[in-house]
Amino acid sequence: MTSSKITPEELWSRQQISSLDVDYDLWNKKRVSIQNFSQMSQSCIFTVDVFKERYDFASDNFSTILGYNPTWIKTIRKQGDLLEDRIHPDDRSQLLEYQIEHGRFIYSLPQEERNDYQQIFQYRILNAKGHYVNVTSRQQVLEKDRNDKAWIIMGIVDVSPDQTFTEKIKRTIINWKTGEILSPALIPAEKQLTNREKEILLLIRQGLLSKEIADKLSISIYTVNNHRKSILTKLNVDNVIEAINTARDFGIIY
Repeated sequence: MTSSKITPEELWSRQQISSLDVDYDLWNKKRVSIQNFSQMSQSCIFTVDVFKERYDFASDNFSTILGYNPTWIKTIRKQGDLLEDRIHPDDRSQLLEYQIEHGRFIYSLPQEERNDYQQIFQYRILNAKGHYVNVTSRQQVLEKDRNDKAWIIMGIVDVSPDQTFTEKIKRTIINWKTGEILSPALIPAEKQLTNREKEILLLIRQGLLSKEIADKLSISIYTVNNHRKSILTKLNVDNVIEAINTARDFGIIY
């Protein structure tokens, strides 16, 4: 993975949401409904404002069930990334990698498909007694801006019925419109590279130029260049260095 080269905040910024396209008067009214629902729910509920790049709300259950400081929870919009503070350090680093991978996947999709996916995680978090317990966290787009870009993300965290210890966090990606469950690579079939494209990308990684690749594979340089363009388009990157890194991160090449 190459999380050091990009952060979740940088991925969020790719949404390029304008203040003219978000309606906070409307969201403030809807937030009240979320707050009221959270008082009846046994789950820990939070929302994230992608435009402002911060937490928007967290329910009191983070305090009563997981032992967070109640003042932190009530002032979550000013406190920063406090919800991450009690996650097991190993799981927290994995979550960061998965969030970045998911962001890359989302931005490889057409705009109209980017809000159709729900992430479900199981990871370890400290509870009110100071013990690590497995929790299940579901995250999906709750509110979009006027251009259908993801604006408000909602997460629901519950203590998992499965308390079996595992070294790696569990993750599932579901298309909530179709019910499709995606593979860990997070690349749908139409985004996968062909065998020839993989072969060419590996040769590029070895330092071969287009003419050298054409000679080695007995194809025209025109065909090689067309494959290069297709690789960049499918992986939604600007150059072959980014293509190599992205393909490696997704497990397309090794």
